Amino acid sequence: MRRWMQRLLSPAVRIALGLVSLMITLVLIGEVFTGYPPDREAMARRYRAQVARIVGGEVVLALRAGVDALPAPDAAVQRALKDAQQREPTLLSVRVIGADGRPLAQVGEHTRGWRLAREDLSTADNIRLPLISNGKPWGEVQLVFEPALPVTLRQWLHDPLVRWLLFLAGVGFLAFALYLRRVLRHLDPNAAVPERVRTAFDTLTEGVLVLDLSGRIVLANRAFCDLHQEAAASLTGVDAATLPWLLGALPADTKALPWRQAVQHKRAVLGIPLKLEADGLPRRELVMNCAPITEGPNQVRGCLATFSDVTELHERTERLQVALGALSASQREIERQNEELTLLATRDALTGIFNRRSLMQQAEQRFAEAKAAGATISCIMCDIDHFKQVNDKYGHAGGDQVIQGAAKALSRGLRLGDFVGRYGGEEFCIMLPGGTAAQAAEIAERLREDVEANLGSALRDHVGVQVTMSFGVAEIGPDVPDPATLIDLADQALYHAKKSGRNRVTTWSPARMAPA
Repeated sequence: MRRWMQRLLSPAVRIALGLVSLMITLVLIGEVFTGYPPDREAMARRYRAQVARIVGGEVVLALRAGVDALPAPDAAVQRALKDAQQREPTLLSVRVIGADGRPLAQVGEHTRGWRLAREDLSTADNIRLPLISNGKPWGEVQLVFEPALPVTLRQWLHDPLVRWLLFLAGVGFLAFALYLRRVLRHLDPNAAVPERVRTAFDTLTEGVLVLDLSGRIVLANRAFCDLHQEAAASLTGVDAATLPWLLGALPADTKALPWRQAVQHKRAVLGIPLKLEADGLPRRELVMNCAPITEGPNQVRGCLATFSDVTELHERTERLQVALGALSASQREIERQNEELTLLATRDALTGIFNRRSLMQQAEQRFAEAKAAGATISCIMCDIDHFKQVNDKYGHAGGDQVIQGAAKALSRGLRLGDFVGRYGGEEFCIMLPGGTAAQAAEIAERLREDVEANLGSALRDHVGVQVTMSFGVAEIGPDVPDPATLIDLADQALYHAKKSGRNRVTTWSPARMAPA
């Protein structure tokens, strides 16, 4: 409500109200000294006195037409009173009374409007006219007129003088308000700003606008005028919302103008990005901040808007982002190459599984963990049966296909956490952390069956070929100090499986591996 009242009682409205009050006062004072408009009550008194004399003369004539003594109310007197009332619309009632106060004739509701006592003098509304006969009071004529001046509010509103004053006040207020709004818009507030203040504003590198509550520019510094070629013209009194180059620079999703938001919500509106574009000039990036200008705790008098040019900062940021993008791409390329190098260093080029070096590194880590935790770890050594014959019969390309098929078969048959590597040639090593010898033998048997059934299909150009593998299993024990020893025990079991006829699984044990 207070903000609405502030907007309603703008400076132009307040000045217009003062001018209208002064004008009405001058009219009333002029009436006192000049007599215009004339005193209606005095005019009414004179006019009604004349009417009363005429009515009194008619009553006397009517009485003379009768008898000399005072008779009862005569019809001629009554008719004279009626004629007088019909001629004069403001005459409400007339009564003729004798010297003893007894009514002789009457028209209208006389008692309703008669207010005078016997000793009271006539007024503008109640007039008494004495009747004299032979030098003695014979009676009087009492006349009641409509009130000379308005009594009720409705009558005052219909009074010509009041309507004239109201007309002057209303039309004068509208004329003054419209005129002052246009005049105040073009007044130069810089004349009221000290030179040192304007100089201080002009030395600021940021564009500064001082706006009133309606969004009109009160003060603009030199930096703001340099923002755009259209801003060089006089901006004082101009509504900031009518600057197309400024509105075009604001974001499209702005629901309300920032300076109006600052005034309406009584809080600063910060970080509004602006993009200025002008013909023949490079685009400029600005940041607009608006803060309300307050007087006291709650009253807002205007808004201060600042415009910071961040074009160079944005250009530097864009260049930095481009450099960071290139650096990130280079880093990703280096990481990819490192992954490839790591893959080449840790994986077997033919099969894609661990090479012997990486296999031994993984085995040493898992072996040490099992030793520290008192857990089990098993090893399976396996190689392709009669691989030399495969090479001789199907060539090295066929041999490579068989090795690749064996690596795939071994990889897909392992548990989660187990790992396999190419130990050398056609020989493979599988480590099973947490697995016992019995579990390892079971897995090895499942792998052997899979290889026997499917490995021959790795020779894609030769149908019906069967290729088998032999497996040796060993488990960590007190007498196994390192993974190399464990692998050696599994290798001994593998050697025993091949010696015993191949395509089988053999678990290492001291009794079984003892020389015959």
